Amino acid sequence: MIPLVIHLFNFRRYRKMPFSNIEFLKNITRQTRKQNKIKHLVVLLLRMAAVVLIVIAFAGPRFDKNRRLSNSKVKSIYIDNSFSMMAEGENGMLFENARQMAAELIKSSGHDERYLLQTNDYNSGKLLLNRDEVLTEIDRLKVKPATRMLSSVENRQLKMLNKVNGYESFWFSDFQRNSTDINSFQADTLNSYYFFPLRQIQSKNIYIDSCYFTKPLTLPGKQAQLKVVLVNTSDAAYEKVPLTLFINGSKRAVAGIDLPANKRVEVTLSFTTNQSGWQSGKLTIEDYPITFDDELYFTFNVNQRIKVLDVYAGLPNQYFKIFYETDSSFVFDVESYLKLDLSTFQNYELIILDGLPEITSGLLTSVTGFLNKGGNVMLVPGKDADLTSINRFLNQLEVGRFAQSDTSLTRVKGIKRNDPLFKNTLSKIPENASLPNVSLHYPLKYSIASGTESLLTLLNGDNFLVRKRVGDGTLFVLASPVEKSSTDFAFNPLFVPVMYGAAFTSIRKENLFWFIGNSEKVAAPVPVYQSGDSPVILKQRGSKYSFIPGQQQIGNRLMLFPSDGINQAGIYDALLEDSVKFSLAFNFNRMESEMKFFSEQELDSLLKAGSLRNYAVLDGKINNVVEVINQQQKGAQIWKLFIIFALLLLLVEVAILRWWK
Repeated sequence: MIPLVIHLFNFRRYRKMPFSNIEFLKNITRQTRKQNKIKHLVVLLLRMAAVVLIVIAFAGPRFDKNRRLSNSKVKSIYIDNSFSMMAEGENGMLFENARQMAAELIKSSGHDERYLLQTNDYNSGKLLLNRDEVLTEIDRLKVKPATRMLSSVENRQLKMLNKVNGYESFWFSDFQRNSTDINSFQADTLNSYYFFPLRQIQSKNIYIDSCYFTKPLTLPGKQAQLKVVLVNTSDAAYEKVPLTLFINGSKRAVAGIDLPANKRVEVTLSFTTNQSGWQSGKLTIEDYPITFDDELYFTFNVNQRIKVLDVYAGLPNQYFKIFYETDSSFVFDVESYLKLDLSTFQNYELIILDGLPEITSGLLTSVTGFLNKGGNVMLVPGKDADLTSINRFLNQLEVGRFAQSDTSLTRVKGIKRNDPLFKNTLSKIPENASLPNVSLHYPLKYSIASGTESLLTLLNGDNFLVRKRVGDGTLFVLASPVEKSSTDFAFNPLFVPVMYGAAFTSIRKENLFWFIGNSEKVAAPVPVYQSGDSPVILKQRGSKYSFIPGQQQIGNRLMLFPSDGINQAGIYDALLEDSVKFSLAFNFNRMESEMKFFSEQELDSLLKAGSLRNYAVLDGKINNVVEVINQQQKGAQIWKLFIIFALLLLLVEVAILRWWK
């Protein structure tokens, strides 16, 4: 408007020049006036455009890539308090940086705003908090063992803020790869999300991943071999890392381990324990600053002796008797099937049904129950077996059926060497070793769908030994009587692993440890019969802390649900009426041990592939988080660009006034 007024009231005086004859100037004068009008119009437009650009520049223009909710009165704040946040950043521990940044954000916000505070343990975030309340809660936060997928946190956020009409969500985390799935966030076009990736100085860590015994059974006085899995997640190799094994608090083994970069290494530690019952173990290494995974607790049960019962017809089998009675690991009993007390089955780990002429309905029921509860049974047919009775037994267990006896001379040919029954014992047997000869066997036929496994086969393709899982137990079926007139199996080296395996696998292979925060049920490793309404109590060893976990009795097995009550790694004794029934080991989840994180560019790519529309990935290195957020909410400030354009227009005006004649 101002340039227009100046032009309308332009009182510039023209100088008069007398001339004798203006006839020759008429055309020139008209042309000059026309050009002068165009010139003035161009100058007018340039001045008006320059003034408009200056006004826009003072108005603070911005260009928003995404729509922001700067006027929202509700903010959701997620602070990652998992173990990986213990690592050091440029300004100290990442977790402390996250708390400080969140606190600065809150202090710069209005007093009337409300906040939803979320962490991995889900103990916070139940109510919308005011400014003072949320600052107090942030001061109380600590690093916890819980690990959550970020999509799970976002789902919880949506449920708790489903009645809020617009909010801003702020995420302070290291965005570890194994828990960051922001591309799976639910579609949201209303709310704004800000992600602050916090960076570690060094992304390296070594940790104890797991351990297991090479054999499923440990006996007093027997040497046990424990396999330990160590992992190096860094790009640098480690040499002579000290690995220490403690059994019941006593140091039992030490080893110096070389860990190549980004590799998993298995180490074997050997030890002997002379005690029976439940034992506790702990493995330790030294590493900094990530220390939560430098210890691994485990428990195992040392059995005094394995009890084997041979149920015979006629006379006891001398081969079974010689084998089991000459090994101190076993207690061997014999009983005629005519005098059998079925109630004693629960006292044994292995029952051999040796050459019985028939299997009665009562014996069938007792054996089936014994198998379902975790016991092992070996069925050995007799020469004069009642195949109808035996096949009724096999049919009920869905194993298969025996055909009429085959008396042609043959021998064992095929061995399932990679099966646990053989792989730890057959390495000493040459490939061309003499295998058992068989002069009488009952061909066993079964369908693939039955789940029956063939362990030993004959030259003609018939099965000599099969195995079938029944309930929690295992049924072994031999195709020949164990007597010299039918086979020399009892004199062959294969006899040892078969009879050992049948007894050893009767000891249930339980978990040595569990991970905290997995929300999984834990099966009691031994039968626990509750007395009345007395629940099982879990008590942390070396502490006064105890709690009653959720529990359910299924048959003779007790299922525990302890995830909500365990926050510390260690050994927990299961007490029933003040008596320790078994022990469990709980360790911190190793998900946090993998030091692999998403970069800012990778996070942005994930978000582009997801369903969020209003988001920003911000620099987590900037201490003043408020300034970063304000800049993001204001958009890209382009006022300088408008000033430059205005100056260019004024320069064009000056040029026109000077050189346009």
